[in-house]
Amino acid sequence: MAVALWNEDVLREVFRHLAPTVFPFSKDDRPGLAALARCARASKALHEPAIDVLWREIDSVYVIFSVLSPRLLPVPTSEAALARFQHYARRVRKLVHRADRDRIQPAVMAELVSISKGEPLFPNLSALYWHQRTVEDVLQILPLASASLRELCIEEIGVQGDVLRTNRTYSITSFDFSQFINSLSSSAPGLETLRLSGNIHASSVLCVRELKQLKTLSIINLAQHGFGTSYLPVLRSCAALSHLRQFGINLATDDPSSRPVNTGCDSELELDQEFSGFHSLQALRVHGSLAPVSRFLSHVSSTELAQFGAFVPRPDRWEDYRGCLHTLSTRFATSLRSVRLSGSWTGNLASLVRPLVVLAPLLHLHQLEDVSIESGTGVAHSLAPKDVATLAKAWPQLRELKLLYQPGHTELPIDALGAFAEHCPRLHTLWLASVDLPGVAERDVEACRAPAGHGLKHIWLAGDMTAADVAQAARFVDRMFPSVDPRPVELPWHPTRDSQGWERLLVCLREVKAARLASYKM
Repeated sequence: MAVALWNEDVLREVFRHLAPTVFPFSKDDRPGLAALARCARASKALHEPAIDVLWREIDSVYVIFSVLSPRLLPVPTSEAALARFQHYARRVRKLVHRADRDRIQPAVMAELVSISKGEPLFPNLSALYWHQRTVEDVLQILPLASASLRELCIEEIGVQGDVLRTNRTYSITSFDFSQFINSLSSSAPGLETLRLSGNIHASSVLCVRELKQLKTLSIINLAQHGFGTSYLPVLRSCAALSHLRQFGINLATDDPSSRPVNTGCDSELELDQEFSGFHSLQALRVHGSLAPVSRFLSHVSSTELAQFGAFVPRPDRWEDYRGCLHTLSTRFATSLRSVRLSGSWTGNLASLVRPLVVLAPLLHLHQLEDVSIESGTGVAHSLAPKDVATLAKAWPQLRELKLLYQPGHTELPIDALGAFAEHCPRLHTLWLASVDLPGVAERDVEACRAPAGHGLKHIWLAGDMTAADVAQAARFVDRMFPSVDPRPVELPWHPTRDSQGWERLLVCLREVKAARLASYKM
């Protein structure tokens, strides 16, 4: 008996190696899936462990429903057909449905619910990824939800021009999304992750607080004006989620045409009423102007916020960037580990700001591990050697630093980066746009002093380089950071990006490293 159990455990482990490595699947996963299917048909001994893995993750509802009816015609109601469906359905853990590709007619879903006699169609389903075609498609989620559901992602809400909003009627053409949330809280009380994206009316998401166990919530509103002034009631609703750890939302700039919304819930929330909450928040990702983002941060009560990221869709003042960083450093000084800002700011060559003026509020947060300011159009002064030394000494725990913007003049000598090698021993990734690449030929590599054996793996110095600059820059990089991986990586768009020049540098870096390693053997 012990041998048989051991053999089955080994089989399951082998089959797991044939399973896809990502979900939904890619073309590279097809050979493994085909091998699993052949194993399931080969013998009774292989059947159960093979189909357990094969049906664990299904990238189309159509696949599993076709077990009952190949063309999703009226579903047979025989006990044998239902038993066959349940034989596979109980193994499904992750499921994808794309309504634009695999349309499930409401009559088919109703028939399935009927023959299952109220039991969940997928009793062990833990994750459902739902891509809608019409607003009403969301109604078909409830028959698939069960007490085991932990993650639900609904995408393309109202993408055809409709805006998901709350109504008082509940039918196939017009429904109350709040009622859907209420029903979801009953059928999937343990739901921990909810992601919504599309054209979402604020009133339709106010009742997410009924999902008491949510730990991760993302609301990406693609409507033209976002939530406008309506974002405050939405935030108050989300603030009541006591277990929420990760939160993402886009906060639009206040729109004069917006009006406070009717909540559609039991208690009305006045727009001018103060609120606090998010007591357990650990990660926050927002999209919007920094003024409302800073106001939102002032209401977050968590003492555990470790990660903050913001995308600024339109240019803000650099003072707003500094103000946001000041709010972060004031309220979350002991917990904050990661700060990422992506966007732009107003200004020109006549009104340049120094990077350290903007970053000053973060300089006393010595536990920071990840700092990223990325802008394709923001203009600022170049970093100076003393600036690099200040940053390196301020953040000794740094693992990743990205400062990408348009410097008025690239004035930073490349050997000044040695300060990071000296003071940031854990630094793994470094992207900068201030280095004076045309001036590297005038710098002395032998005079560059840096601790031996620094572990930096990825570096990108944005800017144009001549062939002569490339060779010298490669020698400096290898001198300061001998562990850099010389393989090409995907780089973001930036006006000073010279992809071909940087690839030439990486080629040269491989040659420099090879020569250095060869000299050790002599």
